[in-house]
Amino acid sequence: MGFSAMYPWVLLALLPAGYAVYRWYRDERRLHGARKKTVAILRSLLFLSLTLAVAGTAWLAPVTQQAAVFVIDESKSIDSPREAVSFLRTAVESKQADDGYAVVGLGERPAVEYPLTQAVRTNLELSGVSNPNYTNLASGLRLAEGLVQPGYRPRVILLSDGEQNAGDAVAEAAFLKQRGVLVDVAALKRDVGREVLIRSASTPTTLYEGESFSLKTTLESTVDTTAELNIYEDNSLVSTQSVSLQKGDNSFALPLKSEQPGFHRYRVEVQSADDTVAANNTAFSFGEVAGRPAMLVLEGQPGDAKWLTSALQASGLAYEVKPGRTAPDRLEDLRRYAAIVLANVSGVDLPEQVQQQIEIAVRDFGVGLMMTGGQDAFGLGGYFGTPVEKALPVYMDIRSQKEIPSLGLMLVIDHSGSMQGQKMELAKEAARRAAQMLTPQDTLGVLAFDSSPYWVVEPKHVNDVKDIQNQVSSIQASGGTDIYPALVAAFDRMKTVQAKRKHIILLTDGQAPNGDYDGLTKRMRDQNVTMSTVAVGQDADQNLLRGLAEKAKGRFYNTTDSQNVPQIFSKETALAGKTYIQDAPFTPAIGVAADLAPLFAGGLPQINAQIATTAKETADTMLANPSGEPLLVRWQYGLGRAVAWTSDAKGVWSNQWAAWEGSSAFWNQLMTWLLPQYHAGDLDVRSGISGAQGQVEVQVKQPLASGAVLKAKVIGTDLSEQEVPLLLQAPGRYTGNFSSATPGTYMVTVNEQAGDVVLHTSTTGVSVPYSPEYSLPKNGLDTLQRIAEAGGGEVLESAEDVFRDNLPSKWQYRDLSLWFLLVAALLWPFDTALRRVSITWKWKLWKRPQTAGAAASVPAISSLVAKVRERKRGSGAEPRETRVGTPQSSAIAPTNSTTTTPPPPQTSPPDSETISKLLAKKRRK
Repeated sequence: MGFSAMYPWVLLALLPAGYAVYRWYRDERRLHGARKKTVAILRSLLFLSLTLAVAGTAWLAPVTQQAAVFVIDESKSIDSPREAVSFLRTAVESKQADDGYAVVGLGERPAVEYPLTQAVRTNLELSGVSNPNYTNLASGLRLAEGLVQPGYRPRVILLSDGEQNAGDAVAEAAFLKQRGVLVDVAALKRDVGREVLIRSASTPTTLYEGESFSLKTTLESTVDTTAELNIYEDNSLVSTQSVSLQKGDNSFALPLKSEQPGFHRYRVEVQSADDTVAANNTAFSFGEVAGRPAMLVLEGQPGDAKWLTSALQASGLAYEVKPGRTAPDRLEDLRRYAAIVLANVSGVDLPEQVQQQIEIAVRDFGVGLMMTGGQDAFGLGGYFGTPVEKALPVYMDIRSQKEIPSLGLMLVIDHSGSMQGQKMELAKEAARRAAQMLTPQDTLGVLAFDSSPYWVVEPKHVNDVKDIQNQVSSIQASGGTDIYPALVAAFDRMKTVQAKRKHIILLTDGQAPNGDYDGLTKRMRDQNVTMSTVAVGQDADQNLLRGLAEKAKGRFYNTTDSQNVPQIFSKETALAGKTYIQDAPFTPAIGVAADLAPLFAGGLPQINAQIATTAKETADTMLANPSGEPLLVRWQYGLGRAVAWTSDAKGVWSNQWAAWEGSSAFWNQLMTWLLPQYHAGDLDVRSGISGAQGQVEVQVKQPLASGAVLKAKVIGTDLSEQEVPLLLQAPGRYTGNFSSATPGTYMVTVNEQAGDVVLHTSTTGVSVPYSPEYSLPKNGLDTLQRIAEAGGGEVLESAEDVFRDNLPSKWQYRDLSLWFLLVAALLWPFDTALRRVSITWKWKLWKRPQTAGAAASVPAISSLVAKVRERKRGSGAEPRETRVGTPQSSAIAPTNSTTTTPPPPQTSPPDSETISKLLAKKRRK
């Protein structure tokens, strides 16, 4: 027990304060006696209290309350939370009233379930964590320390099976012990029955066409049993084998042969009767087979790439033709191809995620990309603002200064309660894209409806796109669905719009058949107003919406994937407002096309039609129409290359070009230019997984070029990007780590580059097929014991032992500043009152009956008054009276004479004012 001050130097102010009180006491003349002393004492205490308050004085006192923070493992390896909840409730019920507790749940990352409190909750439950695929006990312990408040003696209770796969809980527990936090543990049971799982699979990262190799895999089993192994190359089954398994680890080398060039994913699956968990029966590996590169040609309709595929076939280049709707939906599958061609493929048929993967494949993995024209390509295909537009060398909108018909566009958007969530967000994104495609001469209105319509954006010219987009973003989903009043309101306002073309887009996911729709669509036709409809989901009234689109001379879209809505709106805006199809025949003009110039020496054939686009600023326009609008444009995008051919590849708009004798050579040279320009060189890249961390290892066989560095990037299963710093571990060996917390495939690309110039590149992949929580338990109980030892705690057997009194003593400084300020505030009015308030005692002095002592004091006072008066007169100022005492003997005195003494003068008692003045004067002396 003791005292301390936060600012001890402030205490030096007591010296001048004490001196000031002393000087005041010495020089004060108005106060006297006990009253003066009392004021001096109060003033001293006032100065002392204020000084101690400003100095931050604190009192060191013992801490008696306990605080227990429960860190509960909520990962997937825990069969049920009931055991942990039961332990928690029992422990809380056994605590003292002033003890506190908090609850932290953990998986990959910790989360606070209940903050620190003293209240006993009878309904304690666990809400779960964001990512239960990993167990990071250390992060939970770290968060637990931050929840403890200074007024408690802290302890942490870890409830887990001990199977951590991220972090180091033992080291974290030792750190908490150093900080004075005791760590106890309680084991959560985990039952494991008959189980077979695949732990790993691997193949050589570089293979050659026709090469025989082995896929190595390790299986783990809890029993002796048999199993069947299925091996897939990409999605094709290539091998099936029966194997015998012993309890524990079992390793196999499965023979395979590389047939097709390109990047391939190998998948191993195990099937056994002695298995209870299916999630851990798959593993993946990746390898790249060197050989002739293959091309992927995606067609919107069969034959849309007829002209192009004929040229590829004649040249001997390998290619594969698929419908656009069946485009690969995984990045590793796109990586199999050297180039991708979109032949009149509508953006509506390519989900947003697939478009993102195509853009990443071009930018980060060097895959080539080409788009050819048609009714569903470029702007007409709804590619405005999409990831594919980023990768292509042209903008999808028309940015030339030529005369473009003005457009009046009304967006009628369902915002009923059924649109809640992603559908509403995508509908708003669609409206924002539509606004961005319009020009100031166009008019836009946005009408939202549920049971009744309201204008989100009143119809107006598109002068401030950002303002319109902000207003659209305010739409919230709620209410019912009534379509007809909304369409009537939109049509009535459309009649007042001054525009050459007028179009309405209706989007809904509900049904509202009541209304005179036939009469409304007839009035639309009479006013030259067209309308397209979009049905989102299975619950939409498709028959009604299809009929409305047909009668209003528009288009009907039915989509179960709301991600397509932005592309649909973009396509409709392009179709309604601009003349995108340029159908005036022309002979292309040659631009930046030095490598193709020999093919053009004899002249070029005529093009009948094309899609209007705008070349990007850094792109090379190789061929253009007489107005300068691009026909053939190309550019470099990241590691890849991209080409835009705005006429068709079917031979309808470009039939003379298809018959041209240089056609095959032209396309072969153009497709060859698209192929990846980089090779791995001396980069040997390998990757792996350890817990929640991915690992990249690069072995450089030859020294890096002068000024070159290695850069690694990882594309996650959710298309997130991570830049991975590579550190030199040994001559020619570099390593780096990245987060792999979500099961899935991670594509890794490593570049050797000098400045912006890429010299070599190498690609590999690593897969997290399942969460490590599905692995068999190893040494969890031993881990818990080591955590308890490092944290100075115990392995608890009973929940009642949580709040046992075994914590080390703790002392805490308690701030007294406020108390001292309160004392000063209370002393100040007393000090003021004693100095300023005076009490008159006159009536008490003369009206009170006199005692004997008081009567006796009157002569003394009279004598004192006489002495004062005598001093005032001074010597000789007034003749003194001579008093004759006892007669003396004298020779001349007659014997018969007598002398009498005059009586003393009569004096009256002094008044009270005189008495007060005399007493004051005496005190001063």
